[in-house]
Amino acid sequence: MRKLILFALDVALTFFAGVIALFVRLGFDWPELVKYFPSIPIYCLIAMIVYLANGTYNIVWLYASFKDMIVLIRGSILTYLFSIMFFYLVRSIVMPRSVGMMTFLGSAMLLMSSRFFWQWLNSVQPSGKKRVLIVGAGDAGTMLLEDFEHRPNLGKVVGFLDDSPRKIGRKIHGVPVYGPIERAKEFIQFLKADEVIIAIPSASAQQLRRIVSSIDPKIVKIRTLPGIYELTDRQAKVGYLRELTLEDLLGREETKVDLQTIRSFIKGKRILVTGAGGSIGSELCRQLANLEPSLLVLLGKGENSIYQIDEELSMSYPNIPRERVIADVSDSIRMEQVFKSIQPQIVFHAAAHKHVPLMEENPYEAIKVNVIGTKTVAKLCCKYGTEKMVFVSTDKAVNPSSVMGATKRLAELLLLSMNCECSTSFVIVRFGNVIGSRGSVIPKFKAQIERGGPLTITDPKMTRYFMSISEAVSLILQAMSLGTNKDLFVLDMGKPVSIDELARTLIVLHGLVPDQDIKIVYTGIRNGEKITEELFYEDEVVLPTSHPKVMIAKNKKSIDYETICQTIDQIAQMAANEPERVAQKIYDFLRSL
Repeated sequence: MRKLILFALDVALTFFAGVIALFVRLGFDWPELVKYFPSIPIYCLIAMIVYLANGTYNIVWLYASFKDMIVLIRGSILTYLFSIMFFYLVRSIVMPRSVGMMTFLGSAMLLMSSRFFWQWLNSVQPSGKKRVLIVGAGDAGTMLLEDFEHRPNLGKVVGFLDDSPRKIGRKIHGVPVYGPIERAKEFIQFLKADEVIIAIPSASAQQLRRIVSSIDPKIVKIRTLPGIYELTDRQAKVGYLRELTLEDLLGREETKVDLQTIRSFIKGKRILVTGAGGSIGSELCRQLANLEPSLLVLLGKGENSIYQIDEELSMSYPNIPRERVIADVSDSIRMEQVFKSIQPQIVFHAAAHKHVPLMEENPYEAIKVNVIGTKTVAKLCCKYGTEKMVFVSTDKAVNPSSVMGATKRLAELLLLSMNCECSTSFVIVRFGNVIGSRGSVIPKFKAQIERGGPLTITDPKMTRYFMSISEAVSLILQAMSLGTNKDLFVLDMGKPVSIDELARTLIVLHGLVPDQDIKIVYTGIRNGEKITEELFYEDEVVLPTSHPKVMIAKNKKSIDYETICQTIDQIAQMAANEPERVAQKIYDFLRSL
């Protein structure tokens, strides 16, 4: 019925256009009008046939775009062309050429106007009470506006904010563009906005920080679109909007890796991930599962964390064969069972104790897992012919001031000195902190904010390198594909971030005011901590690789495997019997190299 009514309306509008064309051409010359009037019904009859054949009524005109309007134009053009042919062949009925042209133009204009009017009529429905201000008057912002127009119950867009002088003062779909962005607070107040949406998917973390600094999250809610590399269809829609996170403000840049090469190393192979329930290990499992290994082995000491990542993978990658292994990497008997059973072709060794103050209090555990565990895994890789072992290291291994960092450095040196008779290629990847990892400072800050504070910072001058977990793991896989035997790769972490600034940003994101709503307390540096971290030793030669964010560090000093092993045995014995002396023993050995 709806199609029939629309069809009748189109024919009526075409007829009306023809009558008007006759009056424009002939005025009130009635004899002439009567003479040429029969041509108008004939034109309409041709139009009826063309409109039906043209597919005009297969379109949902409420959501029609410009491409759909072209269908209307096509129908009008075809009607005009067929009418010319008809009146050329049938000379008994005449339509003046000017009348035919005006009928064509008038009908096309009226048909399109009827569709635009219908869309406008539906767009003036009562909007949701929420008033939305969009930051970014580009393609993404315009797409969001159109989505809001189609779903007015979600809110009403009251304006755009942009820095472009070319756009400021103009309108997009009737919505004004204000600017610059630095005046955001002024425009939010003027427009009485309830929500600000940052619609700049290509914005870097630095640009996002600049935008957020101009907005008061205590007054308005802030949402954003994912980064452009996260928008798989490159479309900006209301459904994609999410809360602004600290990850956006610290590490939003796209990281491109050579997936084809990485896949060639992983596809069809047996892969073992130690520490698979941890922050890095679980993300490694997610990304590895996407590369189609023949078997993915999830090994970890904690049964709950292994259960959780296995459940997640069973939902996301049900066709990837998996095995769950509960084991301590320092338990040589259990690890021998695992390697003998699985015969892994590539091992990602992410199992480690990483909490600096805790390892200061428990040096034996740090040595057992971080050093003895690494040694156990490396020896088994050699024994069972593993092609490659990738060791996840840390910036705390550089000039270490903590037991945790020192044990990771010992593990680095062990792998760099491995016996040449071993066929396994050992690859080390060193990088700084990852955002949101378990036991790190960011989850701690969030918990303190939720409790109402205070928020504790050890020192206002403290800085750390930060990278998102997904980016770090992508680059670990890239380093794996680049690495040959005994390569030590260091990831480009960008500029170090002030912990004090990070804490204050996190408070602001929660819609609170630092030092006012949430107090900040400085507690002093804890044992083993440094004010700043380093990524390289002074005697390491840093060289670029084929990937801009992966560097290789070369050390000219040769390291004797037997000496390292003897020292590790001594340190392990001392940790068991004289734990208070073990830290100094490790530092003395590292300084002697």
